[in-house]
Amino acid sequence: MLNKLISAGIAGILALGLSTAYAQNENDSIAIRLSKPVYLQGDSLELRVYYPNYINKKLKSATAHIWIDHLGTKQRWKFRYPMIEGEVNAALKISEQIPSGNYAISCLIQSGFYRMQGQVLERDKKDTVINYMMRTSTKQMMVDRVKVDAKGFFTMKPMLFQDTASFYFSPIQKPKKNYLAILLKTPVDSAFEPAAIQTAFFSVGKPGEFIDKKIDYSLSLDDPELGGDLPNVTVYAKAKTKVQEYAESYTSGLFKNDNAYIFDGLGNDELAQSQSLAWYLQQKVPGLNVAIDSANNEVFKWREELCTIFIDEFEVMPGEQTMVFPRDIAMIKVFRPPFQYSSTTGFGGAIAIYTKKGKFVDNNGAKFSFILKGYTAFDSVWK
Repeated sequence: MLNKLISAGIAGILALGLSTAYAQNENDSIAIRLSKPVYLQGDSLELRVYYPNYINKKLKSATAHIWIDHLGTKQRWKFRYPMIEGEVNAALKISEQIPSGNYAISCLIQSGFYRMQGQVLERDKKDTVINYMMRTSTKQMMVDRVKVDAKGFFTMKPMLFQDTASFYFSPIQKPKKNYLAILLKTPVDSAFEPAAIQTAFFSVGKPGEFIDKKIDYSLSLDDPELGGDLPNVTVYAKAKTKVQEYAESYTSGLFKNDNAYIFDGLGNDELAQSQSLAWYLQQKVPGLNVAIDSANNEVFKWREELCTIFIDEFEVMPGEQTMVFPRDIAMIKVFRPPFQYSSTTGFGGAIAIYTKKGKFVDNNGAKFSFILKGYTAFDSVWK
């Protein structure tokens, strides 16, 4: 696939430690100001982004996507923050896992805050309003209602929440069974045309490793790791199963490790028909136990240590996995202890749950609960 390139128009002189980037027309540029040009693992990368022309561009409320590219390996990390009146201030602690090298940091501004749009595909005709419950990763709860038009479409009000949140939709009248089937999308997660773009450069590692030369850099809206040409070779391979295709499309980083129990929710219906995720995994994984913690959450334990839970590769709070129904799961990877995702997690192993998405979505029952990624915390970890 041809990469969609946007020329950043920047030749970065890394030796100068250029920590502020301006476009040719300064009044219409984003200023990216870093606390310093060279960092060590364990340092805090303090970031200030300012867009002076936010009023004229009608960007009083916007989302700032921060993408960091390793110039050598082409690996990319993505963060996003609410931009209020043209400004974002944030800090990223650089973990020990981040490789040394030279980096480009880009800001792409998208109009509007986080907002969800959807369509109720299956409902009763009287369901012109539906309930929803939102639960954040810090266990804050909000219950509200949203209007549904004649074709089932609805738009929820803008939201500001960090990390992840669970959403559960239900009819106003309390039925014995939740019959709603909802298609949900978040425009900030979709492909978008940025209203403004800017890039700056920095390095991680010893100061002497900072390369003293010009670098021509073009920002690609496609993930750079997915690009590149194939070598001129002939490949003979067996047809891939659905779960193998899914894994190639949706697993990344440490989660690509095959040293795990892998359970297929696409090739057979055993998982979809199980009475619960906990029941299914207890039957399948030796040594994995289910317990109820002091907050009445259902948790997984391995060797008396809590398993770290991920949904679509985002870490969630204990108990959040119950919001995902077995029929909505495409694949589960259970990693034996230790799974060192961070310095404080993974000692009890990890369970990575992947939901059906894209071409792997089927019509196997109604869908009315979702776990969505929100904004990056303003004081977060880059890992």
